[in-house]
Amino acid sequence: MKTYLQLSWIALVGSFSIACSRDGGKPAAPVAAADAAAPAAAGAPAGSGLTPSQRDLLQLAFDAASKFPPAQHRKNRSRAQEVAVVAAFELGAPEFAVALGAKIADWRRGCAYADFAWAMARRGETARAREYVALAEGVVRDERDDPNAQEWRGDLIQLKVARALSALGDVDAAAKASGAIDQSSTHAVDAAWNATAAERVATMTAERAPAEFAALDQGFATMSLGQQAATMTLVARMHDKFFADAGLRAACEQRVAVTWDRTMPALRLDALAAMVRTCHGKADAGRAAELLATMRGLVEGHRWRSEDRMPQVARLIELASLLGQADRARADAEAALKAYQDERDGIVDIYRAETLRPLALAWIRLGDRERGEDLFALAVEEGMENPNSRPRCDDLVDACVDLARAGVDPSPKTWARLREIQKGLGEPW
Repeated sequence: MKTYLQLSWIALVGSFSIACSRDGGKPAAPVAAADAAAPAAAGAPAGSGLTPSQRDLLQLAFDAASKFPPAQHRKNRSRAQEVAVVAAFELGAPEFAVALGAKIADWRRGCAYADFAWAMARRGETARAREYVALAEGVVRDERDDPNAQEWRGDLIQLKVARALSALGDVDAAAKASGAIDQSSTHAVDAAWNATAAERVATMTAERAPAEFAALDQGFATMSLGQQAATMTLVARMHDKFFADAGLRAACEQRVAVTWDRTMPALRLDALAAMVRTCHGKADAGRAAELLATMRGLVEGHRWRSEDRMPQVARLIELASLLGQADRARADAEAALKAYQDERDGIVDIYRAETLRPLALAWIRLGDRERGEDLFALAVEEGMENPNSRPRCDDLVDACVDLARAGVDPSPKTWARLREIQKGLGEPW
């Protein structure tokens, strides 16, 4: 019999083979070499998931990230480049995403290959999927061969490979890929890891769900923070998958909203927000409002730093607007703006832009485009106060990606400023 730790490990790694059967690294290669490793198809034009504005924003973000000096700032460069790549995948443009991802000079390139393989597998393009699985596995081998590499990097790629193989229906290969992952890699709080592991819910059956809950309940209290984060993502996915089953739906909500109340609030809020959106999408307005009220209680009852509280408040505003609570949403937006103005000088300069951007986007979603654009422009300028290009570049990348994700086509003035900032990045970093 497996112990609770082993059962939790199966759930958190994402044992794709089980789900199917039931229903740093080596010295970076030059960019040119990385490009040569990818098939010519990686240079295909952007997918239909992107508007021209979104494509231009993501390209600008990637180009800005690529200005990091590759020798002195290789990790920062790759990390920032990946932000644009991940957004392109999320927005439904896998060809564009992998064309950018193939230019990343370190292990994150392997993540892009594996994500593309998964996208192709779901699209039914088996040959292309396997081609990119092989490329991703090549990056994993490079990581494994490097005695100085951090094991979790290869494990993240391996998990994504297992997801792709599962989508291809290759149960044995998926089991082999996920079986090579070390348990220690589950301990970090990592959104990419969580989303990938939770994908196994797609093939989970309602009959299996009670056993999943039992395994998670048995081990939750002793899980690491990263494992609890993965569990929250998993349960939020189960809430969506089994929404029609009132018992399973309630079991998901009970755990996140009540039972696991000692978990870090930010992790619970992410899961609750997903559940609010699911309830709204399934036309259960009453339950959506109840879960949103739970979220408000969590936000108001926790002591946050300003830069951590504002994104949470902005999300509450957006969800209130989504649920038709227009007056409440606007009042909260006004209060949040005043709070930022009052607390601004106490926020470290490198965090001001990321504090204000979510509120600016919330105003845009409230329908006040002019005010939202003004606030976004202010957020961009807040990111320019630091004299070093590293934080300025990170803020520019995030600003472009945030606009793309929100589907906002910037005004000509904002476009000009974003391009001006990108052009001006340089020493000192």
